[in-house]
Amino acid sequence: MDKVNFNISNETKSASWLVKFIVVIIEFIILFTFWVLFSEHYQLKYIIIGLCSSALVTYLTHDLIYNPQSKTSKYNIKLIFPTSFNLLKYTFWLILAIIKANIQIAMIIIKPNMPIDPGLVQFETSLRRKVSLVTLANSITLTPGTITVELRNYTYLVHYLVRESAGDLETGLMQRKIGFVFSDNIDSPPKCNWIYCGKETQK
Repeated sequence: MDKVNFNISNETKSASWLVKFIVVIIEFIILFTFWVLFSEHYQLKYIIIGLCSSALVTYLTHDLIYNPQSKTSKYNIKLIFPTSFNLLKYTFWLILAIIKANIQIAMIIIKPNMPIDPGLVQFETSLRRKVSLVTLANSITLTPGTITVELRNYTYLVHYLVRESAGDLETGLMQRKIGFVFSDNIDSPPKCNWIYCGKETQK
């Protein structure tokens, strides 16, 4: 019985590595194809640069497609197109959020009394995949009025211009959307620690 289980375990690991290899190769081919199409340089040195760049980006980003936390290797392959589609939808949502934040900041600036109330907000996320954590940090910084100051042990420290600019973080909306894109944990509204003095930062 133990021998059978050992064989099954080896077969599962082999299948997992095969899926990962296929995903990496597909991503590399797509990236290199885009490089060739858009660079319009076909000399050997540019081809080598394209190969190296595509390999580096594939190494750094293959986790977007291949999720080692999935229970089955087949599920990873099925995630390729849904993940891409959900990421596209999130991108459009983020663009609208950026436009909304720009208008909000502009309205604050043009008011004579400049009603700004800067501070820091600290919260912990239930997101666990690295790509989810980085996407959230970058999304926060891209949105006017908020900047990711620190990310440590799944805890974010964000600077805000006015408290309303951190509204999507307080409700957990941005975290939930990112979790949905990358098949990560879906955040409930986090417990936020609003900081108006640096001494109040949690250790």
